[in-house]
Amino acid sequence: MKIMKKTEIAGIILVILGAFLLAGYPLYLFVQSPGIPAIVRLGVIALFVGFLVILLSLVRERFMDVRKEKQK
Repeated sequence: MKIMKKTEIAGIILVILGAFLLAGYPLYLFVQSPGIPAIVRLGVIALFVGFLVILLSLVRERFMDVRKEKQK
C-alpha cells in the first residue's frame, strides 16, 4: 500500500477545511437568524457537530490504520 506524501495530506486537509468553511457559513447565518426557534437552531447545531465528530473519528481511525501498517 502506498504511504501518503506530505503534499497529499496537506491537500486533503485543505479540501476538508474548505468544505467545513462552505458548510459553516450557512450554519452561522442560520444560527444568527432571529425568526427560527432556539430549539430548531440547537438541533441543527447538534447534527452538524455530530457529523463533525463522526468524520474526525473516521479520519483518526484511518491514520491509525496507516501507522499500524507502516510498522509491519
